[in-house]
Amino acid sequence: MTFSGREPSRVDGTAGAVRVMEALCASSRPLSVREIEERVFVPKSTVHRILLSLEKQQWVYRESGTGGYRPGVRFLLLSSEFTFYEYLIRAADPWMARLMTTTGNTAVLSVLEGVSGCCIHTVEPSVPMKFTACRGMPVPLHAGATGKILLAYAPPEIRSHVLSLPLVSPIRQEPVNPSQLKEELEQIRQQGYATSREEWMLHAGDISVPLFDRQGAFVAQLGIAGVAEGVFRGFDETLRLLKEAAESIGSEMN
Repeated sequence: MTFSGREPSRVDGTAGAVRVMEALCASSRPLSVREIEERVFVPKSTVHRILLSLEKQQWVYRESGTGGYRPGVRFLLLSSEFTFYEYLIRAADPWMARLMTTTGNTAVLSVLEGVSGCCIHTVEPSVPMKFTACRGMPVPLHAGATGKILLAYAPPEIRSHVLSLPLVSPIRQEPVNPSQLKEELEQIRQQGYATSREEWMLHAGDISVPLFDRQGAFVAQLGIAGVAEGVFRGFDETLRLLKEAAESIGSEMN
């Protein structure tokens, strides 16, 4: 919705937030604060305040590269509209189903939202012992291959911020050494994948790779997770399939 030909008006918080979300959802690309101001006809200071609040609640997401805003993961989870994440899920689902069938493990797709990780799609096998994740489940960035891929390919400022936090192992509740984690993230970027055993959940293992769009921008994490013994059976072939799937999905992303 675009408002033009009038002076900026006073709006309450709810009305302003609604206008901002309408503008973001109507746009096919991320919008700057100035562009949002022009479209919703709300003073820039008010738009900025609204965006900070919405970003904190994960209703909007600010891209570090462009500084533009787009609808965030919480909007995705409550909306049936066709969003960027929905497009990503539709492109990834057939490949994830193939990964699940071939490996017998759960295929997982996660994204980075600010300084948090979030699972947006899984395809699970019909077996009693499996890794189960729900859409919207938070992903620790400092433990497990899923989160470490997100952190390894996150913008440097986000990586530095997370490494400065007092991080604790989810299972053992022990402090995480930031220097060792930083070295591990560098190794992940060099080799192009991450693996883990019982870092995030007991008895679970996972293998993950980064997913890039056509321009080479990091978009998401793609991986498989399950009982550790089964996940690492036929590791080389599984890694090849993951990389092939990520490349094919990424080729569909503008």
